[in-house]
Amino acid sequence: MARWQQTAVTLDGTAAPEDIPSTWAVAPALPDQRQGWGLVLGLAIVLCVLFGTTLNALSLFTLPITTDLHCTSAQAARLATAFIFCMTLAMPLAGWLLDRIAPRPVMATGAALAALGYLLAALSPDIHWLTLALALAGAGVGASTYVPAIALATRWIAPERQGLAFGVLLAGASLGAVIFPMTLEALIAALGWRSVMQAIACLILLICVPLLLWLARLPAAVSTADHSAMAPASGHDVGQALRMPRYWIWIAMQLLLTLSSLGIYIALVPYLVHAGFPTQIAAAFYAGIGAAALVGNFVFGAVSHRWGARNILLLGNAVGTLGILCLLLARDPALGLAAVAVFALSWGATFNLVNQLSPLLLVQNMGPRHFGSLLGIGNLVAGLGSAFGPEAVGYLVDSTHSYTPALLLCAGLAAVATLPITLQHRSSRA
Repeated sequence: MARWQQTAVTLDGTAAPEDIPSTWAVAPALPDQRQGWGLVLGLAIVLCVLFGTTLNALSLFTLPITTDLHCTSAQAARLATAFIFCMTLAMPLAGWLLDRIAPRPVMATGAALAALGYLLAALSPDIHWLTLALALAGAGVGASTYVPAIALATRWIAPERQGLAFGVLLAGASLGAVIFPMTLEALIAALGWRSVMQAIACLILLICVPLLLWLARLPAAVSTADHSAMAPASGHDVGQALRMPRYWIWIAMQLLLTLSSLGIYIALVPYLVHAGFPTQIAAAFYAGIGAAALVGNFVFGAVSHRWGARNILLLGNAVGTLGILCLLLARDPALGLAAVAVFALSWGATFNLVNQLSPLLLVQNMGPRHFGSLLGIGNLVAGLGSAFGPEAVGYLVDSTHSYTPALLLCAGLAAVATLPITLQHRSSRA
């Protein structure tokens, strides 16, 4: 099985260190898989800390910031918008850079910017400076997490195990969503939001930056003899890919599934409370979704090579859509608790599959050439588009005074995504 690797040659003809930028090519040998899995586990820890302390904890800071800075709820909500917007914009830039330079400076600098953003946020005198600081942190998180981690894992892990590797990476992010919010909520109550933001910055500097400086590297350069036999990486130029319908079908799949899942994820706790569940029970189901996603990342990743990424995604999407329909029964006196438990298990285990398996489908569709850039562009379009998911849910709830139309919309979006998922098989053979 061939592998994708980066090499460079110095003026005297010897293999250069992996940190020197050069051209992606194919070589006959696989990287050391033990080192590759060690890298994947280390990156999973980075995603756990960075996502768990930032993106998955933003809502915890809303009320204390509103009270302390005397700002409106809309201004406080804009903090999350600025963070997510800049994080999304940074992803294609990180992918573009990873196609041209070594991953260590890109990812370590991104983590350092995230820490700097949180340090500046803790010192912000008003909501405007705080918004700018969190925008900087969002850009740093985007440059050091999902897109670069996925792109780096494809260089180290054999293709038949990449689905599992992506599952391990996303399991780290899911674990962070389970453990950090509850801990940070208690610390905010005891120490205040400024001290907690400083602690987050220190945690990123002490854990994520050193791990990335150590781990974020490409496989060792091949020998000079191997280098002479290498062929250019297969695939399409970025401009050519952007003109191909199959690339936009892949993006449509991501957009529809992300719109559906984000709309459900943001509205879940308010919906359960509206349906009569105590706040603590609603929060427990929310955490249960993260635990189910943790299991789903491993299970579906392990079988993705045998059954195929497209088939797994079709199955997972069907299961998740049925889970959304179960959620509609939350108000039923007899079936409500069981229905929500089924939803948490089925939807929780499958809603993140698009992030896990879409990189595999991208390689099948477009080839490994410019993988980082194309993955980043796709996530940019899907990320910006999915920002309308929570807003659409809120509009429907305000207009109809019911969550049922919003939940049906999310289920419908997931059902419509079946078509572009099905077309992935056809596109990969084109």
